[in-house]
Amino acid sequence: MTTATLSIMYNRRKKLNAQNEATIEIVFYQGEPFIRKFISTGISVEPAQWNSEKNTIVKHSNAPHLNKILRDKVQELEDYIYTNFNSGRTITANDLNEFLQGNKVNTASFTDFYKQEIDPALRRGTRKEHIYTFNILTEFRKEILFTEIDYTLVTDFDRFMTNEKKLAPNTRHKHHQHIKRFLRLAELKGLFEANKNPYLNFKTKKTKGDRTALTIAELKSIEDLQIPSSYIEIYDVWNMFLFSCYTGLRYSDVETLEKKHIIETQDGKSVKKEMIKVNKNVLLPLELLFDGKPAKILEHYYKNDTARIFPKFTNQHVNRVLKTIALMAKIDVRLTFHVARHTFGTRLAEITKNPYLIMQLMGHADIDTSMIYIHLSHERINKQLRGLNWEL
Repeated sequence: MTTATLSIMYNRRKKLNAQNEATIEIVFYQGEPFIRKFISTGISVEPAQWNSEKNTIVKHSNAPHLNKILRDKVQELEDYIYTNFNSGRTITANDLNEFLQGNKVNTASFTDFYKQEIDPALRRGTRKEHIYTFNILTEFRKEILFTEIDYTLVTDFDRFMTNEKKLAPNTRHKHHQHIKRFLRLAELKGLFEANKNPYLNFKTKKTKGDRTALTIAELKSIEDLQIPSSYIEIYDVWNMFLFSCYTGLRYSDVETLEKKHIIETQDGKSVKKEMIKVNKNVLLPLELLFDGKPAKILEHYYKNDTARIFPKFTNQHVNRVLKTIALMAKIDVRLTFHVARHTFGTRLAEITKNPYLIMQLMGHADIDTSMIYIHLSHERINKQLRGLNWEL
């Protein structure tokens, strides 16, 4: 019995569509009985977005999900081939057509589909965000069928996030974007009709982000705290927060910092680490930042026998402890690691006025993001000037 083989082919017809894209197909080949079938994946990309050596999509905003669709489609066919070969059955053209038609049957539950399609190959942070959206969605309604997805359901979900969960506009926008992405996946897999997508009419917008940063006085109030040694968790979170203020590292990067990320340079110990959220490397000379304060914190924790630098806490627990720290420091600021990162960026902007340095140290993807801190530092200065009394 001849075993069938599979291969992936891009732009078989050597022709691009009006969007400068070509389709990706799976080629099913069997020698006897002879079958050669080109199976559409429903995915089209530009030539520059296709890596022919690795048969993967690259430089595409939705590349991880599209590549997962390709892997899943190939895996389904491989399982089908193996099942038939293992049972001694020969695949006929009709068998293959019936199998392909059967795979187009709608799986009724969108929530089940969403859960199954959370890609384990994604970055840890992105995967956690997708899971967070799934948890919010199933809290709103335990199960949602594809047939129930319409404009009313989406607006009801938005009200639930606003009124029941008290979520900020940008957080709601993020959850809607995730749902749109999974609906698009369902469309590509033939499980949902594009013209029924409620997001064709329901629009969300990101609002200007709140880049709260600590003033010099507020930061000093936190630095000057005398944390009793018996309050171990508060002491550790306090140091982690200050380390973020001094380095600009996000919580995910502070929490996962290990000794292997610490290197020796001519300026002393430095952090060399790929940032989890953006997959971009940063090199932070600890002795040169904030008069070496982050290096002193590191020195205390570097003595531990573990590979990790700091103890492991959940983000939620850290935020609860930060509330206590704000009370102890007598400052009226909702402390988060976002505030710590923005404090670093703002202080760097005020001192250096150099957006390219900010971009390098904070791991920004573009200079526009770094320029925000320059503009904010100017605004902070102007705000203080507006309150001055120049009369003698």
